Amino acid sequence: MEYLPRPRQGIWISPGLYPILDLEYCVKSSKDPIRLVGLWNSRRDLIPFYQIRAKRETSSGVRQIYKTLIEVYPDFPVIINDFWEESLELECFGLHIGKEDYASLSAKDRDRIRESKLYLGTSCHTSKDISSLEPGVWDYTGLGPIYTTNSKDTQDQPVGLEGLKEALQIAKIPITPIGGIGPKEISKLSGLGPLSFAMIASASEEESFYECIRILQEINIS
Repeated sequence: MEYLPRPRQGIWISPGLYPILDLEYCVKSSKDPIRLVGLWNSRRDLIPFYQIRAKRETSSGVRQIYKTLIEVYPDFPVIINDFWEESLELECFGLHIGKEDYASLSAKDRDRIRESKLYLGTSCHTSKDISSLEPGVWDYTGLGPIYTTNSKDTQDQPVGLEGLKEALQIAKIPITPIGGIGPKEISKLSGLGPLSFAMIASASEEESFYECIRILQEINIS
């Protein structure tokens, strides 16, 4: 059986931003998802794609959200979190699925994902997780939380600067750090490697978003 070669080159932007449209955060913070995606769409030079994260949404709800966003921004690639069957059926740009969730699927379903053209991402919490990733499956992995975060519920301990350094030494695919990432953290971490920074809160608040963009522009110039 032949699989699409991964990781795929030319899609990842580094340094760049990987915004996560967390629908629970949007509700809690009274954010309009369409307006937020419009904000990110205005800086496609630093944002190659974004993710829809909808942990409490139904399958039909995720489909409707995706269709609404893709109708307004048809050329902005979307990665769907967790809903792998919907991602395949909708033929969206990508799928982000947890390492454990992927491992729990049947061999047939894992093959369906691997055979797809989806841009595939997973999540790791330690360097050990990264070293045990199945070769040839993933285009990138998230790593985190790097720092303490209030944007999403997690029981995982922050890996910190040293944990990220260690992970970058062994990773064979791009890493996107997540958890407590904002403008200051981008400045601190950007010199470690080819990173695209995943964020919920800092990408959803205009002031911090534009500050992140400013810092990334300065890094690219230097």
